[in-house]
Amino acid sequence: MRRIARVLWVILLLNLVVALAKLFYGLRTGAVALSADGAHSLLDASGNVIALIGIAVARRPPDANHPYGHRKYETFAALGVAALLFFGCWEIGSAAFDRLLHPRPPHLSMDVFVTLALTLVINVLVVVVERREGLRLQSELLLADAAHTHSDVFATLLVFASFAGTHFRIPLTDVAAAVVIMGLILHAGFRIVKGTLSTLSDERRIPPDEIEAVALAEQGVLEAHNVRTRGPNDDIHLDLHILVDPAMAIGAAHAIGHRVERRLRERWPGLTDVVVHVEPGVESERAHVREGGGLKAEG
Repeated sequence: MRRIARVLWVILLLNLVVALAKLFYGLRTGAVALSADGAHSLLDASGNVIALIGIAVARRPPDANHPYGHRKYETFAALGVAALLFFGCWEIGSAAFDRLLHPRPPHLSMDVFVTLALTLVINVLVVVVERREGLRLQSELLLADAAHTHSDVFATLLVFASFAGTHFRIPLTDVAAAVVIMGLILHAGFRIVKGTLSTLSDERRIPPDEIEAVALAEQGVLEAHNVRTRGPNDDIHLDLHILVDPAMAIGAAHAIGHRVERRLRERWPGLTDVVVHVEPGVESERAHVREGGGLKAEG
């Protein structure tokens, strides 16, 4: 979590530089597409602030009221980033509609193009670093923010296109670019919402048959069933039932359960909580149906 926070602080500073540069030149030139892109970048920075707050809360250890820890606050923070995106769409849409009612060409200069090119390079760097670190740290928050910034790259390219259209006196290219930027932002927002709802709704994280296979690899395990997983990819909670010889001593059966847990943690490093229920391998405890890719038994 500390590594994720460090990445977010660096990204926040870069996003602020990009946003302020775009907004300054957008207001100075009257280019609504550039102002929209600047607002988009400012939303990136605001999303970083929300993410840092979410990380600060998510880093807290489990307590009496939160026995599973506070990691879902990271997911709530990602949802907050999506909310900012949707709010930004409203602001950009309002500006584009106003320009449609009161058309006026933007005043462009070479320093605008140079600034925009530099911000584009920074955004590409941010996307590459944030996505790489998000995959390495298995952070849905970093990956969500990378998706957000990735849409900003396309938005900046659209601003370039709108400038070209203005140069060749093609009408309403500025407004058209702003509308397409809105579409990009909405797409990124819905992708983030989809990912966060997957976590908040406790969607399955690991196929049950893969977990069963790892458990059965441990000598003494006769069957594995009732596998359940949930949580973000870097904080997966797992529970399962294993059957052992009914005549086996409790201590030996307990040791098998610990070895199964160790195997599972080695196979999936994102597991932070593993509960192995050890049961006697009698007919009444066996599973006879397979649902959702895993064996299911009563009890």
